[in-house]
Amino acid sequence: MIELRRVMLVGHVLLLSALSFGWTEAANASNSYDIPDYVLEYAPLVHLFSGEQFWPCDIQDHLLHVTPHLNYTPLQAEAIHPTLQNLDRLNQWDGGWFVYLHSNDNVEERPAWLAGEKNIPVFKPGSAQKPIGRYQMPLKDQKSPPQVQGGRSDAPAVLLVVDKGQGIVDAFWFFFYSYNLGPVVLGVRFGNHVGDWEHSMIRFKDGKPVSVFLSEHSGGEAYTYEAVEKIGKRARTHAMYATPGIHAFVLPLGLLHDQTDRGPLWDPTLNSHTYIYDFLDDELHASSHTPSAPTNWFYFKGRWGDRSYPLTDSRQYEFVGQYHYVSGPLGPRFKRLYRRTVCQSPGYCDIRNKLDPDIIRVWPGVSKEDDGQPGWKETYVDDDLDS
Repeated sequence: MIELRRVMLVGHVLLLSALSFGWTEAANASNSYDIPDYVLEYAPLVHLFSGEQFWPCDIQDHLLHVTPHLNYTPLQAEAIHPTLQNLDRLNQWDGGWFVYLHSNDNVEERPAWLAGEKNIPVFKPGSAQKPIGRYQMPLKDQKSPPQVQGGRSDAPAVLLVVDKGQGIVDAFWFFFYSYNLGPVVLGVRFGNHVGDWEHSMIRFKDGKPVSVFLSEHSGGEAYTYEAVEKIGKRARTHAMYATPGIHAFVLPLGLLHDQTDRGPLWDPTLNSHTYIYDFLDDELHASSHTPSAPTNWFYFKGRWGDRSYPLTDSRQYEFVGQYHYVSGPLGPRFKRLYRRTVCQSPGYCDIRNKLDPDIIRVWPGVSKEDDGQPGWKETYVDDDLDS
């Protein structure tokens, strides 16, 4: 009975907060955390796939369609929604590691909020839309027709700027999707999940871009900045790949692939929430460009989607150790923001100095569960930074 009262109390507090806040933390919020001009000057431009079925989404909207669960047990009523201002309070349940933001809808029915079609980037010639900060790419620097100016998405990107010292600054651009549609192998689809965090990272040395990382599922690839395609000064990516076309992966029983092209061009500077992250103290600060942006959501330790469905669920099946539905992902705080190398994965980091559209990658796999308790920090050595 005491535990039930605790759940009801937490739900009541979350409901009151939900009625009060969206992306705005407080009316009087202010700080002096500035985003360096060069971070915005070299912000990436992202081509989304023209045949995409699930487009970028706003994490604030996502929270309106999910209910926190401790594993498979709901923690509150569906009518009570967590917010960006109180999401971290869910960490009180087993440290947050086993809390899942479970969809209120059957995802197999493809509710509209999963698709994010309203967030397809749109460029409006002559409109008043401008990037955050003081930088705007001059038309004379745009070299790559036909579309050389990115459009605005109603789904805000999230920019985290991390100063590593020694003149090294990493700019992480995070993009959220409410649903990830997994690949098909031998006619079987696997790896679907609710919630998806993708990111690119540009590393700067003394204010100059030197390398780029593109997350590409849980693996990713790193390139020198000189190697990647550009529009003017800005790196042009194709979703989270460096080139358009077919991107092949090796599997034990066959070959799968992703596909990208030069679909809608997204300029994330037109709608972003920007932050400075102190990884040594694990402190996130809203930048002076978006000083009212909330920070509490960043500290949520749980998953941004459903827990992998059991095999007793009619939607679930297993295929050579891979599952049709897997658990939702952890948030940006757990993407090794403190990394010394450019690559997300620990160990050796291969920074490519040329593009190779025919490269065949090793599929990282999509296990049913990954429910360990990942640490947010590891030993940091100043003299071991890639540049």
